[in-house]
Amino acid sequence: MKSNITQIKQRVNALLKELERIEAQELADKDMFPLSELRERVTRYVKENDITIDTFCELAMISKATLYAAFNSPSSTKRATIESIISVFGNYTLYIGRADAS
Repeated sequence: MKSNITQIKQRVNALLKELERIEAQELADKDMFPLSELRERVTRYVKENDITIDTFCELAMISKATLYAAFNSPSSTKRATIESIISVFGNYTLYIGRADAS
């Protein structure tokens, strides 16, 4: 009986590792980024679309001061503000997740 339990545990562990690999690949395939990269993403968007920060703020319906406050302290920025900013990028959704342990 113990041998069956050991085999089942080994199979479950193998399946969990495979699930983790699949989840990691799915995340890699999505254009996801942490809030700490908000400034980079906005800067890239502005350059790629040949617009000004002022225009970006108009599109996000926020003030320039609000945008710069979000750049300086993204983790304490209101959710609605973050959602306004990412709405300019297109079809983005705000996700909450655990910080990477590494």
